[in-house]
Amino acid sequence: MKRFLNRLVLTLALIVAGITIPALPAHAASNGLGITPRKNYTLQPGAHITDTLYINNLSQTQTLSVGLKVVDFSAKDQTGSPSLALQKNAPQTSWSLKPFITMPASVTIPAGKAVNVPISISIPATQGAGSYYSAIDYTAQNSPGEQNVTLSASSVSLVFVTVPGQAHEYMQLKQFGAFIPNGDDTTGSFSSWFFGGAPSTLAYVLQNQGNVAEQPTGSMVIKNMFGKQVRSVDQVNPKNQLALIDQTRRFETCVQPINKTAKTGTGEDQTTVVCETPHLAPGRYTAQLAVFYGLNGSSNQEIMATATFWYLPVWFLALIFVVLFAVVLGIYLLQRKIRRATPRGKRK
Repeated sequence: MKRFLNRLVLTLALIVAGITIPALPAHAASNGLGITPRKNYTLQPGAHITDTLYINNLSQTQTLSVGLKVVDFSAKDQTGSPSLALQKNAPQTSWSLKPFITMPASVTIPAGKAVNVPISISIPATQGAGSYYSAIDYTAQNSPGEQNVTLSASSVSLVFVTVPGQAHEYMQLKQFGAFIPNGDDTTGSFSSWFFGGAPSTLAYVLQNQGNVAEQPTGSMVIKNMFGKQVRSVDQVNPKNQLALIDQTRRFETCVQPINKTAKTGTGEDQTTVVCETPHLAPGRYTAQLAVFYGLNGSSNQEIMATATFWYLPVWFLALIFVVLFAVVLGIYLLQRKIRRATPRGKRK
């Protein structure tokens, strides 16, 4: 029996081995600026629009001179974090807005004040349907060496334009299943076996092979080994994230989301959604995913997928071992008792 237990433990060990373009606040803050984090427009070919960018000097003592520059960006990784093309001779992307944007090259902002910087976008009459986007990069011109004022991707101004029409839209599912995020919240791994707690996160990876920045939506249900539905997720893209053009993007959703409220540095309440470990019974589970996408008047595209995972906590495996041991021991003792009760001459 001890040898059997050792083999069981070894088998289980081998089995185990076996863009964010985040939802941004109304005004994002850098180390020196409060800015408009994102602008979204829908413009017909040949259309023109004029708008403003909000820039706030957070310093109460120093006037700030800021340079503004349009730069292209792409997705940095599967989380969707923007990777800015800040090199001087960086090649222009096929989705660039640089040729279509007009704005001042610089602006001066008094200490503790805010300005609205005019920006205009003109789409050529011959421009094809699809998504076009670039970023507004801010540089403090009165700092030594023109140090970049914005320190993180979430504090640049991202500008998106959708040109309606029959665009090329195609998303391909690359992976779907239970997901284990790493501590950095940017990476992780898919798994089908869980021996500790039940999986709290499910994820799917989509590759955008079209020319539209897609915002998928959809739902998911989780069923146990008997086909009974135990969980349902109404929105599998809870942060309304985008899959940029040519990006392979991972979307994560909680099996059992809960809202948590905490105080920010300014004393305001901020509510975030966290994934709580679901209370699932041990066994095999099936997750069924239905994702929809489609913009620019095109018909909705649908992606269906199914994934399975096993939740076998250690206490459950120990219980199975105890039960098996008890059964084997019971059979052995019963056979021994029968043998002793049977006369020697009648034993076969």
